[in-house]
Amino acid sequence: MDAPVNGPANEALWVRTDAVIPGGGIYLTRSARFAGRDVMPSFIASAEGCRLVDADGRSFLDFNCGNGPNLLGYRHPEVDAAAASQAARVDLAAFFPEVMPAYAERLLEWGDGFHWALFTKNGSDSTNLAMRIMRAARRQPYVVLFESAYHGFGIEIALAPETTFDEQHKYVIRVPWNDAGALLEVADRYGEQVAGVMLNPLDQNPAQPTRGVSPELVDAIARFRQRTGALVTVDDVRNGFRLHPRGSHVHMGIDPDLLCLGKAQANGYSTSTVLGREALRAAAERINFTATYMFSAVAFRAGMATIDIYERDGVFDHIVAMGQRLKDGIVRAGREAGHEDTVMSGPAAMPTFLFAEDSRAKRARTFARHAAQRGAIFHPLLNWFVSFAHKEADIDEAIDIARRAFELTPTDVSLL
Repeated sequence: MDAPVNGPANEALWVRTDAVIPGGGIYLTRSARFAGRDVMPSFIASAEGCRLVDADGRSFLDFNCGNGPNLLGYRHPEVDAAAASQAARVDLAAFFPEVMPAYAERLLEWGDGFHWALFTKNGSDSTNLAMRIMRAARRQPYVVLFESAYHGFGIEIALAPETTFDEQHKYVIRVPWNDAGALLEVADRYGEQVAGVMLNPLDQNPAQPTRGVSPELVDAIARFRQRTGALVTVDDVRNGFRLHPRGSHVHMGIDPDLLCLGKAQANGYSTSTVLGREALRAAAERINFTATYMFSAVAFRAGMATIDIYERDGVFDHIVAMGQRLKDGIVRAGREAGHEDTVMSGPAAMPTFLFAEDSRAKRARTFARHAAQRGAIFHPLLNWFVSFAHKEADIDEAIDIARRAFELTPTDVSLL
């Protein structure tokens, strides 16, 4: 019998964690328990490149990438050197850090067509700020979101709010993903009362195949803007730098008024951003918005280095190539082991794995457990990520581990 994924050090840390930190929905997808008990290594001690070491000293090939931020590889030497150089001077001090305008200029150089940048700490900060800017600019209350679309932890837009007070949600309208007709019905009903639309580039939900934006929805968004005057925000916090080298809005063919960035933009250092058009500058200036840790000079330096390396080293082309190699290899290995319903959906740099016939993801969890026991992290519910640190040898090693995990996973869910 295989040894447990979590050894004694991990289990001891769970005992301590459960005693002092509430569980349940708090930190839901960041917890290894979201994948199931003893499916993933739970506490990480160190990381480098594309590999993690857990509290028990076991090494794992990682395809979670910190749930997105690890774009170049953990502890990338140039990024860490830039951050350390700034840390030796100052990170957080009174007023603005000297590096802040340079970082804004670098992001605007990358995001061609935008005219100003505002910095936040988390992706949720950026999406909430974008909603406030749209409302301030339009002086209208309603914002349209799409069903099951995650835009952060704000109470107004949380997918599973702990309260159901109508006052907190009455100005948010959700329509089904890719339902162009439903979107245009909102235009008919609410007209110019709509401040804006916020859109994710992908519909990526746990244990579901990834769906992209349809051409019909792109066309409907353009008509919606014409009919209502509504603004458009693309929430690129999760997908940024992985669907198109200049932003996911270019990949979709949408020209947004606001673009929200986060996660990968500083390779794991804590900074997020809203980029905006000149027409919205005055609206942004009317908003009172600040927080203590939004002005980390260390994170700004890391972000500048990350973008420089991303463009200089052809990171986008590499992660797409490695992601496609991984997708093809996983599907081939699964089907060779008798799992004919093995599916890898979504873009190459952040694909989603599942079995098409898999009640409550039992087979996927079993596969993921066997893979983790052999040294690879393949999340059974969430999409995976590929980083610049993943090279051909790493991908091939991962496919070999997956092949053995498939062989050990029953094709009949009733046997689990």
